[in-house]
This record gives sequence, structure tokens and C-alpha cells, in this order.
Amino acid sequence: MRLVLVAISVIFLSACASGSDTIDDKRMGQTLVCHKQKKTMSVSNSDYHRHLGHGDSAGPCAYGQ
Repeated sequence: MRLVLVAISVIFLSACASGSDTIDDKRMGQTLVCHKQKKTMSVSNSDYHRHLGHGDSAGPCAYGQ
């Protein structure tokens, strides 16, 4: 019974992940950025800071972009 409660807790907490990327993105090592304020892209976590460094913004682009 305790194992079931632990498993349910882990699933619930993983569903509460914060940020602009999805749980699938985090699992696959990807993060969302708004590239040149025009296109939402999923980039590798290792490239994330490079994108922010050349003007892209964190998270998806605003609606309609």
C-alpha cells in the first residue's frame, strides 16, 4: 500500500512541473524558446543559454506569433 501511495505522489508531483516547457520536453532534454520573437522552438537544454544570449526569449512566443 505504501508503494502505491509513493507512486501516486511521484506521478502527481511530476505533473506539477513549472515553467514553459512540458514534462515530455524536460524528459527529452528540451526547452521552449521564442526564436527571433517569431517562432516557438524546442531546443536542447545545452543550447538554451546560447539562444537566450543572442536575443531569443524563454518560453513560447506570444499568441499569434
